[in-house]
Amino acid sequence: MKRLFLFIVIAGFCISSCKKETMHLNSNANEIFWLSNAGADMPVWVKGNTASHVMILFLHGGPGDGSYRFAGFQTNQLWKNYSFAYWDQRDAGAAAGNSNYSNLNLNQMIDDLQKLVELIHYRYGNDMEIFLMGHSFGGLLGCGYLVKNNNQTNIKGWIEVDGAHDYPLADKLERRMLIDTGTSEIQKSHYVSEWTTIVNYCKKHPVRSSVLIGKKTDDYAAEAENYVNINHAKTAVDVFSVSSPVTLGANLFKLYYTPAGKDFLQQIIQTSFTSELHNITIPSLLIWGQYDFTVPMGCGYDALNRLGSSYKKLILIPDAGHSPMDGNPDLFTKSVSEFIEAVK
Repeated sequence: MKRLFLFIVIAGFCISSCKKETMHLNSNANEIFWLSNAGADMPVWVKGNTASHVMILFLHGGPGDGSYRFAGFQTNQLWKNYSFAYWDQRDAGAAAGNSNYSNLNLNQMIDDLQKLVELIHYRYGNDMEIFLMGHSFGGLLGCGYLVKNNNQTNIKGWIEVDGAHDYPLADKLERRMLIDTGTSEIQKSHYVSEWTTIVNYCKKHPVRSSVLIGKKTDDYAAEAENYVNINHAKTAVDVFSVSSPVTLGANLFKLYYTPAGKDFLQQIIQTSFTSELHNITIPSLLIWGQYDFTVPMGCGYDALNRLGSSYKKLILIPDAGHSPMDGNPDLFTKSVSEFIEAVK
């Protein structure tokens, strides 16, 4: 039955590429379509109120993680007034396709995003106002898209959520925050053994000299949130309606254990759009968790100071980590809603 469902969805999408499709906008949309580009087949799950003519296009982190983990309590309060498009990028989440080793690079992913924006307007109408929301790696991808050509004309507003628009800066601040916080917590006799391990590793590896060292540091950054009592609530989302553990596992393996994946990760950890942020002039909202060790809030202040937007705002969510929509979904929803209402 699941295979039949997937066949119908894919077949419907193929037909839409040949013939103009008229979408019925409604207040409770729940549909999946696929973006096929440069050898990759990428699912897009649309939820919420498409009749609002506002769509939040979610750019997930990782890279490789997938977007459906956030299609639960973290964002579902926004579905009443707006729609959400949860997109799995190439070689991430539920995305499929050919090997695509030659196409696994940031420029190709920016092109994928441009094609998706065009497809959304094709399916839902040119009057659909798109707000980009980039989380973690999605912050790098979103900034890369917005500073290129005239792409900003297609986007109503930019929402960066603990976004890594500057990987070298995030890397530097990550280590500093882990060492400083760890040293302080050890002095307070809080999780002494755990913090000692983290602090010693960061001091021994002061530079992200390899992909695996960077991954290990990021793992420690995620672990550290547990030692400052950050809540990580769980959500039950049936992601397997479009995916399987095999697909997700294969994509993650490709990223971290193949030459092409390692080359891509090595590329992005050296990438920064800081010097180009002044070119982003659309309304911008920055949301950061107070205890984000992975992309510390210093990155948020840096973006706030450099963005060329006349309307820009930074909101710090207390007692939240790298995913503030996990720690405080109510404040997250309120912040996003107020921003959209102010600028739409």
